[in-house]
Amino acid sequence: MAEQDLSKYVATVETRVHSHYRDDVVSLGDITELFGMAGGKLSYMLDGDAGLIRHFEQFEFLAAVYDGDYLRVTAKLLAVGNTSRKRLYEAHVVARTVNVGPLATSGQLLDPPILAARAIGITVTPLDCQWLTPPELKGKPKAKA
Repeated sequence: MAEQDLSKYVATVETRVHSHYRDDVVSLGDITELFGMAGGKLSYMLDGDAGLIRHFEQFEFLAAVYDGDYLRVTAKLLAVGNTSRKRLYEAHVVARTVNVGPLATSGQLLDPPILAARAIGITVTPLDCQWLTPPELKGKPKAKA
């Protein structure tokens, strides 16, 4: 994967999450889905195509997320190959609304936010789908032997 300045390639999704479990903990699958949403947004920023997830090299759940929490999920581009894209995903709890304050309607912004989950993932965008990719990042067709 080529060395480039990729700092401008960061996609963010913010949303309130909900739980269907008795203990109000949000499903890890919901957090994984939010990683996919942020990653899709990042794919459109770079290539103009959603691409496909290939695999996760690392996936860590670091803190519980509860019903009513507000999450900020980011996907940051780390490296670009011919068709592969390496990304860092993070989910931070930025506000909590359960068991906070004196009223049922109470909530609190968290400063600092809580890092709840982190992952490193590889996606693939086929060459013929890289229609918005900047020329310096665009993959090159392989030479035929």
